[in-house]
Parts: sequence; C-alpha cells; structure tokens
Amino acid sequence: MTNAVRVPSQGLLEISGLAAYDEHGHEVPGDLLVQTRYVLGLMEQILGEAGVGFASVARLSVFTTAIADWPAVWREVKSTVGTSAAMTVVEISSLTGKAGMVELEITASVPVSTEGTDDSKEVGMASSAHSRAKDGAVAIVPQSLANRDWSFHAAAFLMGQGDLIFLPGIGPVDNDGKTVGRGDAGAQTRQIISTIDAIMREAGGSLDDIVRMRVFATDMAKRPAINAERAKAFREPRPVSTFVQVSGLEDPDWLVAFEATAFIPKHRN
Repeated sequence: MTNAVRVPSQGLLEISGLAAYDEHGHEVPGDLLVQTRYVLGLMEQILGEAGVGFASVARLSVFTTAIADWPAVWREVKSTVGTSAAMTVVEISSLTGKAGMVELEITASVPVSTEGTDDSKEVGMASSAHSRAKDGAVAIVPQSLANRDWSFHAAAFLMGQGDLIFLPGIGPVDNDGKTVGRGDAGAQTRQIISTIDAIMREAGGSLDDIVRMRVFATDMAKRPAINAERAKAFREPRPVSTFVQVSGLEDPDWLVAFEATAFIPKHRN
C-alpha cells in the first residue's frame, strides 16, 4: 500500500487512459504483463515530453479485466514505475477491443518552468488558445507519438496556474432526479453533458475547460453512440479520456455515467 501523495496544483500533468494499441490502431497481443509494459512505454514518452519521468508520477490508476494476475505483473513493473505513487487497481468487465486486458491512467507533477522540447507538438486549450503551460492548460504529445490518432482525446494536458474543479460522477438525470433516455445511450450522454455544462458555467467556465473525462458504461457496444455525442460537445484538443465497461451503475436504467476534472486558468479568475 502506498501513502497519500501531496503535490502542487500548479504543474499537474494529466495523461489519458491508454490501452495497448499500436500506431495503426491495432491491439497489441500478449498477456497482462506484455500489455502493461507496452502502455508504460507510451506513458514514458509522454512524461519525457514534459521533461519528467516515472519518479514524478503522483497517481497511477489501473483498470484491468484480469485483476487476479495484477500482483504478479506489479512485481515485474514496480521497479520501472516506482512505489511512491498513489495507486488504485480496479477490475472491470471489458475494455475497448477484443484482447485488451489493461488501461493505465496517470497524474504527474511537473515543474512549471519545464518547457517542451523542439520535438513537441502542443495545442492550446480551445478556451484559451494563446495560453502556455505557465498560465493555462496545454495539450501535449511527443512527436514520436504524433502519428497516432489524437482527434478524439488529447494524450495529456499540462496545467499551469489556476483552479482545478472536480466534478462528481454524473448520471443521466434531469433537475428532478429522474432518469432521462431509458435504453438510449446517446440521449443519456447528451443529458450528462448538459449537466456538466451547467455546472461549469456556474463555476465561471465552460465545457472547453474540461481536461479529464472518465466514462463508465454498462455495455461497450454503446460506445459509438456515447462517443458520437462527446465528439459533438467537446472541441479539439478534447479532454484526456478513460472509457471502461462496468457491471453496474447507481441506477439500473443508467447506461452511462461520467466523471470529470476541469481546469480554469488563473488569468480568468
């Protein structure tokens, strides 16, 4: 067990949940250890682009379909990742693809003075297109991974001075607490996004300030309908994302629920 980890809110690097897919979008074959090592290799490249390594990781979340195998895998990879990060390991019923066994998600602490190298490909947040990491949020991906498809979600967001807003798990309910869109994952997603939008506006921001999204669905077959609504609502660079299938949600009629983190730069406070 690891202890709680305390890091400055300024200079957080949120890396998208990544599974074992190559640059062509094909699943990487192999057991849990092989897939975990592959994903850690991707994570290492993104951390390196921000000028840090695994020693700067504050939180590691592991979503796996084979939790019984994880202790043995952890013994193999902990020398790479280190043991100082706060870690959560959750068994889920399914990941995207047929052979996927693990998806990893990381939060790291990055010195604000760290600048990307000339090898970097950086894109400003849609709501603050001219801001740099020192005063806003910057989507970042190393050139070595730039040929992958990042149109649906960013590889990582590096945040500077500002406020983090943690949104709770949000289900498809209206203002009266009644479930909307029973049996329709697209309609439920629209309702959830509408709720997130209202919360963000109340907080002085917008959907463009969402930097991390976790999607919990009860059936991976509903993913296209859910993602179609996300693509409409969020502009590029879209929030880093983790999408997993779970065995159940708070209400049996819920097909999907979202959890989100937002960042509002200091210059807008």
